[in-house]
Amino acid sequence: MEVINTGKNVMDMLNDLLNDLSRDDLSLIERLPYVREYERYRDVITNILREFHIALVLVRVTFNDGSRKGYVFLIRGEGGELGKIPVSGIVEGYVVSVKGGDKRKLLYSPVSFSRSDDVAARIMEFANMYRKAEERISQLQLLREAEKDYALFYEEAGD
Repeated sequence: MEVINTGKNVMDMLNDLLNDLSRDDLSLIERLPYVREYERYRDVITNILREFHIALVLVRVTFNDGSRKGYVFLIRGEGGELGKIPVSGIVEGYVVSVKGGDKRKLLYSPVSFSRSDDVAARIMEFANMYRKAEERISQLQLLREAEKDYALFYEEAGD
């Protein structure tokens, strides 16, 4: 596995993830921690941060060509009291990219935060984009199925 220092910071990495979640060739997205049907992802992450002042977020995106990327974020709170979102801390992260036999680990510089509102806003932005990506994947899968059915219908009809 090739290790590459991107020269970018973790906020750039989050923007890269948001861009990947907007791609039309996205076929699957997965994330940890796991979220039950009745939970919102942003609430799970912020509750973990409140309780432990640390959270590990993993997101894997898979594309139609079989390539995939794994995004790893570690949010460490350093200031504030337990039971509340940390008022300061550090976000670290990297991406593992796999395309065919090519495997790369892309390193990003950590970013410090000094306001809990900043962290909460970025978590909310990510969670909203993730939800939209899930909806788009479902729509694309329905369209693909409809195209197959349409083609099969006309194939059987002899047109």
